[in-house]
Amino acid sequence: MTTLSKRRLLDQVELNDHEKKNLQILDTICKKGPIARAEISRLIGLNIVTVTSYVDQYIKKGVIKEVGIDVSSGGRKPTLVDLNPSAIHLIGVGLNLVDMIAVLCNLKGDIIFKVKKERPLEAGEALVTSMVSLVEELIQKSKVDTGKVHGIGIGIPGIFNRDTNTVRWPVGLLDEDLAISVSIHGIFEEKFGIPTIVDNDANAAVFGEEWYGKGLGVQNAIYLYSGNGLGFMINGQIYRGATGCAGEWLFDIQHDNPLPAVVEAYKAGEWQMDMGIVLTARRLQKENPESKIYEMAKGAADKINFGVVVQAAEKGDALAGKILEEAGERLGQKAAFLVNLFNPEIIVVGGGIESAGTTFFDALRDKVRESSIPEATEKLRIVPSQLGENGVSLGAAALVAQSYFVSV
Repeated sequence: MTTLSKRRLLDQVELNDHEKKNLQILDTICKKGPIARAEISRLIGLNIVTVTSYVDQYIKKGVIKEVGIDVSSGGRKPTLVDLNPSAIHLIGVGLNLVDMIAVLCNLKGDIIFKVKKERPLEAGEALVTSMVSLVEELIQKSKVDTGKVHGIGIGIPGIFNRDTNTVRWPVGLLDEDLAISVSIHGIFEEKFGIPTIVDNDANAAVFGEEWYGKGLGVQNAIYLYSGNGLGFMINGQIYRGATGCAGEWLFDIQHDNPLPAVVEAYKAGEWQMDMGIVLTARRLQKENPESKIYEMAKGAADKINFGVVVQAAEKGDALAGKILEEAGERLGQKAAFLVNLFNPEIIVVGGGIESAGTTFFDALRDKVRESSIPEATEKLRIVPSQLGENGVSLGAAALVAQSYFVSV
């Protein structure tokens, strides 16, 4: 079985010269391939002799392959190289607003097999157990040879401690005696015998957008993961902070003391990843019995979920539209604070909330421009996730692919 040379995230370790060149060359082939050796040399600034030596070794190892001949402006026509998708398999696991998803994919991020289930409400060990069961089902149904699986990537909500590789959930944020800490990579490795990398869901998501999306094409980006978490890309690198918990909670900055309110909401099962959309819809049922929301939910408040509100809005329901508009304004207010602080080139909205539709996005964009300094929004784009519901799971798989590149 192959092993990960760096189980911990790559920003935590010092790469040697060989590893740096591996990452530079293979990352370029991944994003630009099919590509000629001379073009790789030009893009990353390594001389052609070095690039050719490395590329020839990758071909021998089956990591990349020659795929054709490029057009020549004179002289010998250059040979193009690209990743060999079947070199290894990757498994990525993640959660979004409503679902828990595990994917088996090739080195290029093409999904070979996928398992999706409704996201469980539990946190802590119960959530991890559900994710383990999901991967077990993925392996069994796909019939993959686990010897070809280079690693498992996990993108999970919670406060990720990069030093101990554990995740702590907010139920214990204000009281250490209530903390729930789990070594997730240890649980997965013991169960499946496959090396595992763990990161925060928002970090995995923004990494996936750059790695397996069409590429963000920018150096500075913010990924708004649903209503509370976010991932940063600064100068082309994922920013995790001193201890790995940067961007863990995007509080309501207008609240005098948001921390206790967040924890109490979490304990009550009202952790508002959807910007309070579902809770608002349930609260307004008595005042708006004619709304399509309640018609679709057959009058049962507990049947109202995020998808029901979005579908009602798509059918022209005024209440649903208003709820989504107000949610967009609330997220826009939070985003404006970040725009003024970091001046990003792009804000990606994902984690499931991106499916809230045009009304939500229009309100979000309007609020950002209304509440930000004009200079900070001159080049700003606000877009939905390219990877959609697979964003976190593909991003987690991409973390494994990056580690593979380093170790070749």
